[in-house]
Amino acid sequence: MRLFNLYLRRAGVQSAPALVPSAVSRFTVVCPRHALPTIRRQIYHDFQAAGLRVSGLQVDHAHQHDMARACVTVACPPEMRAVLMSRARELSSFPGVQQIHWGDKRKQHALN
Repeated sequence: MRLFNLYLRRAGVQSAPALVPSAVSRFTVVCPRHALPTIRRQIYHDFQAAGLRVSGLQVDHAHQHDMARACVTVACPPEMRAVLMSRARELSSFPGVQQIHWGDKRKQHALN
C-alpha cells in the first residue's frame, strides 16, 4: 500500500481527504411569534450550560401568519452530538414549541 501511495504522489495524484463529520449542526424550531423571545433565551441558556455554542439563529415567517421559524446553528463537535440531540428533545417539551426539525430550511427531518 505504501508503494502504491508513493506511486500516486509521484504521478501527481492527490489522495482523497478522509470524510470528517461536520462540527456544525442545525435544527429548526417552529413556535408562536409571541413566544419566540422566551424560547430563544431558553435555547441560548440550555445549550451554553451543556457546553455547546449557538453560533447563529435566523428567524423568519412560518407557513402560518402567527407562527415563527428559527433556524439554530450550533457549533458541536461530533463527540457532543448526543448532548445536542438531548437538549433539542428537551426543547421540544418547552411551552410554545410546536415542532422541531433536524436540519435547516432546505433539508428537514422530524425530530422524535
